[in-house]
Amino acid sequence: MNPNGLILLKYQDSFADYMTSIAYAKIIEKTSSRKCYFENNTKERTKFEDKMSNFNLDFEFISASRVKEITERAFNLNNLYIDEKKVKKEIKSKKSNKNKILDLKYFDISDMPYITNDVKIMFEFKNEDFVVNYDILEDIKSGNSIGLYINKNDIKENKTDKDYILRAINRINKYVKQPKLFVFGDSALNEIFSNINMNCKIVNLYDWREEFLFLKTCRHKIIYNTPNSYSEGFWASALTDKGYNINIYNKEIKAVNKKNNWIAV
Repeated sequence: MNPNGLILLKYQDSFADYMTSIAYAKIIEKTSSRKCYFENNTKERTKFEDKMSNFNLDFEFISASRVKEITERAFNLNNLYIDEKKVKKEIKSKKSNKNKILDLKYFDISDMPYITNDVKIMFEFKNEDFVVNYDILEDIKSGNSIGLYINKNDIKENKTDKDYILRAINRINKYVKQPKLFVFGDSALNEIFSNINMNCKIVNLYDWREEFLFLKTCRHKIIYNTPNSYSEGFWASALTDKGYNINIYNKEIKAVNKKNNWIAV
C-alpha cells in the first residue's frame, strides 16, 4: 500500500467513540484505495481490544516507525481527506510529540445513509453471556421502552439539560402509548427525573456492554447532545433504526435528508 493511501486512526476514550473510528474506517476502505490502521501501541492496543472484544471486528495495526512516517506526511500536507465526501480534517496538536494524529468527527443524523448493513453487523455482540440484570432487560422488552443515556461526567459537571429532556418527553408522549423511560446513568439523576410526566426508571450499570445492549434494546431513543453522551445514544439509535421507532435528538444538531422518525426538539 502506498503511504499516501494510509489513514491513521486515533485511539478514543470510550467504546462508542471507537465505534465511530471503526465505522469511518470501513466506509473509507469501501470507497477509496486507502487502508486504515491503529498504532501498535501496547498499552493503548490492549485497552482498545479489551473494550471491543465482544464485537465482530478484525483490527488492523501498524508499527510505531510507520506511524512516524504517516505523521510527518500529514503535518506536511496540513490536512487529510478521510471519507467519500472529501471532508477536510485539520490535524490537531502539531506541536505535540504524540503520534496519534487523526481525530475523527462524530457521525451526525445526516450521515445515516453511510451506516449500511455491513457497518451495523460489525457492532453485533458475539454473545450476551455478560448479561446479569435479566429483570431489567425483560422490562425493557415488554413495553414501549424509551432509552436515554447520560454520561456520568455530564452529571458531575452539571451538564444536564432538563429543558431538552422535558421537550423530548413531551414529544414522545404524543406518539407512544404508555411509554416507560429508562435513563442509563447515575443515581444522582433521581432528582431531575422525580417529577416528569412519564413512568421512569434510573438504571445504573457497571458493565458497559450490558448498558449499551440495554440502551440499544429500548424501542425508542432520546439522544443526549453533549460530547460525553452523544456517541452512545447515536449508535444505539442508528444500529436499531427500523423506520417505525422514534429517535429524538436536539434541534441544535442541523440534520438534513433525515428520515421522518428522527425528530428534532
